[in-house]
Amino acid sequence: MKKNIKWIVLAVTCLALFVPSYVQYQLPPLAPQLMSTFGLTMTQFSSVFSAPMIPAIFLSLVAGLLVDKFGIKKIIGIGIIIAVAGICLRVTANNYPTLFVYMIMAGFGATFLNANGPKILGSYFSPDKISLMMSALLACSTLAMTIGMGTTGLFPTIQSAFITAAILSVISLVLWFALMKDPEKASCEENEVNVPISVGESLKTVAKCKTVWVVGLCLMGIMGCFVAMSSFLPTALVGRGIDQVAAGMYGSIMTIGTLFGCLLAPIIVKKFGRMKPVMLIMAVVAAVGSAFFWSAPEGLALGIGLFVFGAASSGLMPLLMSIPIQLAEIGPVFAGTAGGLTATLQLIGAVLIPTFVIIPVAGADMNLFFILAGVCMLVSTVLILFLPELIKK
Repeated sequence: MKKNIKWIVLAVTCLALFVPSYVQYQLPPLAPQLMSTFGLTMTQFSSVFSAPMIPAIFLSLVAGLLVDKFGIKKIIGIGIIIAVAGICLRVTANNYPTLFVYMIMAGFGATFLNANGPKILGSYFSPDKISLMMSALLACSTLAMTIGMGTTGLFPTIQSAFITAAILSVISLVLWFALMKDPEKASCEENEVNVPISVGESLKTVAKCKTVWVVGLCLMGIMGCFVAMSSFLPTALVGRGIDQVAAGMYGSIMTIGTLFGCLLAPIIVKKFGRMKPVMLIMAVVAAVGSAFFWSAPEGLALGIGLFVFGAASSGLMPLLMSIPIQLAEIGPVFAGTAGGLTATLQLIGAVLIPTFVIIPVAGADMNLFFILAGVCMLVSTVLILFLPELIKK
């Protein structure tokens, strides 16, 4: 049984991260209905879509510190409880403020999981397997996006879609507390993380690591771009004359691309023998893709373009997120705090850039909107140049 603990932990963590992504990505296909039913403006809808990411801005670092200090199961479990409460209450939402608040609550579990994902995996898997396991974890989140974007438009009502998400959230909560194990109570593969450390020591160690800051800023630009694309892609396609169901399917093609990107990027890096050149190529492709691929002719060209953008942008995520724990000065011991810092910067980009930078500048001009999203990715491309090459060919 002990040999299987790491795989049980991975499966439970994957499910716990699947649910909040599915909950969030139910919204883009429902955008026209939600905007009509709740009387939302574009800015309000963007804020509702981004609401689950708001807790991450303020609590990711705290979540990392608490998990480093008190352990994985209990601290992350508290976040999941709050998330499940919000997801279940979302069924009763009848106006913008209540929907906004419940979506904020829905993001607590993902906040705690994203901040500590590398620590969880680093507690059970050897360093050379962390990026691959991280890709599997992110792939589950991406699969949730794909299912949310591709199937939500088939639900007869908004409420029926929300009820389905609520049931899934309760199941994930029960399985978390039933099956999740803390590293100190299980047999870890190689890493020892049960080391007493102070909050001050954690903060000092992480804050002075320049690479952690660069990783966080890269993630900020990538998420600003990706959230802008995914939140308004169906609406932009409907504006081109594509019907709502087809627009949702194109959105799901993009998220299918993100699924492939998450899984394949670490494998490509391993085969190529270098990480930075692979990341630079993917970042350039994603920057061009976010700016122009959405306007490709309907049909095969549009589908391929969105798939390529999704694969290129998402492939960067597991590679970047696995960097801090591989640094000698961070390792598994400070991985929670480092993950909290990078997740904070990542979610600042996801929440603030689309809502308070791109939309105010672009307005209803979708061409300018997606070009600005591409600029965000271009900034991350430049920052990648400042990262160390951790793979020795």
